[in-house]
Amino acid sequence: MIEVSNINFSYGSHQIFENFSVKFAGKITGLIGQNGAGKSTLVNLILALRRSVTGKITVDAMDVISERNEVLKRVGVMFERPDFPDWSTIGSHLKFVAKLRGLSEDDARKEAEQLLKKFDLFSRKDSVFKTLSAGMKQKYAIAVAIIGHPKYVLLDEPTANLDVRARSDILEYLQELALTKDMHVMILSHILHDLERICDEVVFLHEGKIKAHHTMKELMKTQFIRDYSIKVEEEDEGKILDELNKVGVERIKQKGTLIEFRLRDKDQISKLNKYTLTPRRSLLEQIFVEIVGGEE
Repeated sequence: MIEVSNINFSYGSHQIFENFSVKFAGKITGLIGQNGAGKSTLVNLILALRRSVTGKITVDAMDVISERNEVLKRVGVMFERPDFPDWSTIGSHLKFVAKLRGLSEDDARKEAEQLLKKFDLFSRKDSVFKTLSAGMKQKYAIAVAIIGHPKYVLLDEPTANLDVRARSDILEYLQELALTKDMHVMILSHILHDLERICDEVVFLHEGKIKAHHTMKELMKTQFIRDYSIKVEEEDEGKILDELNKVGVERIKQKGTLIEFRLRDKDQISKLNKYTLTPRRSLLEQIFVEIVGGEE
């Protein structure tokens, strides 16, 4: 478990965290929030790259400052803008990281080769990092974070710059590692439908405060998607509007050939099942909008 207890942290006069506490115990946790909410700062504090004025942060009950070397043996990280030295090719560098994580020379070589093949990077094993495309850099940074199977992996926007297939493959592989290698993954991301797909725990951070902290099972039981749209033909418009009014939806807006509406409760969905209802946002996006406010 990663536990943060009563920390205070500021950038100059700007207070980021005040008496802030949270426990991360899920297998795959999504950390959600706007830019400036404190997500990346929290990762830096967990890694002791920044130090809080008060409070304590522990990883498996080890203090991240006084026992930092032991903590870092258990943690892999990918930063939002990853960069690696050009003194080594990515094949040699990945093997080097594996050895730092305690693998033997032979095991490090084998696992580095397996990961490069898994992420379609093996043909570039003799290239340096700066020569890779944006998507390749993203996949390589994830490989560096997970090689050697650290117990905790912190990933900042891991699926940015990836195409649909690569994103899907990465997410499936992270799920597999969490299930088979006793790995705990924390993902910071704005791509909320990716988080909804694989997370078992989500934490909403807003202006340095926890606004919601739930398991996905809890959310699926207690929440429902409220906003939908129906595409209409001109001759069906009046009939559909009448039916929506009879069902008692909360509000109706019309934008060209789309009728947008908000449900009050789950029972209304079954009354409209003869229509093709298109959700306007995912469940996590809906909760995010409600917490932050507005429609951005």
